[in-house]
Amino acid sequence: MKQFILSCLLILVAGFLLGQGKASITDSYNAETARNYTRALQIMEDLNTSDPNDEFYILRIAWLQYLLGRYNDSLKNYQKSNNIFPSLDAQTGILNCQLALGLWNDAHNQAEQILKKFSQNIVVLSKAAYATYMLQNYRATADYYQRIINISPWDMEARGYLVNNLYLAKDIENARKHYQILKKYAPDSAMAKEYSNIFK
Repeated sequence: MKQFILSCLLILVAGFLLGQGKASITDSYNAETARNYTRALQIMEDLNTSDPNDEFYILRIAWLQYLLGRYNDSLKNYQKSNNIFPSLDAQTGILNCQLALGLWNDAHNQAEQILKKFSQNIVVLSKAAYATYMLQNYRATADYYQRIINISPWDMEARGYLVNNLYLAKDIENARKHYQILKKYAPDSAMAKEYSNIFK
């Protein structure tokens, strides 16, 4: 009887060990979906050890580090991935890390590099606008929002930011012109309300 129980235990242990095989990239995605970013990252780092120059593995490691707030590590890995295989994902990741770290000049320069190839990318234009806003270069910020409006004229949030930055840049007449459009189509927006007493 003891031998039977021992045999059963050995079978269970063997089955458990077989089930503990190397996790897959799908397991990492599932862990991320469950917001277990630490586990998702651990899986990717394990996978990366067997293929250390895989640009996508490194890109995904950078993304998970970003989600964990490890911005310096994330920045290094985004740069590493981009050096192996330049991609918009890696370049935007670099930009996101620079913004998270408050590296406003670096972020602005990075955004400009991306925009040389992807001039219509509204996400990157918005990030460039944010960097210049933090640098208090309101004229440049207004120019980025104007570019967004040229692409997407009914984006009233962007138009509100355009009004605000034109006003801060002391371009009052253009600010008033865009405020009238904002007031007409998005009268309840925060910027329309904020500027209602200024542009009566």
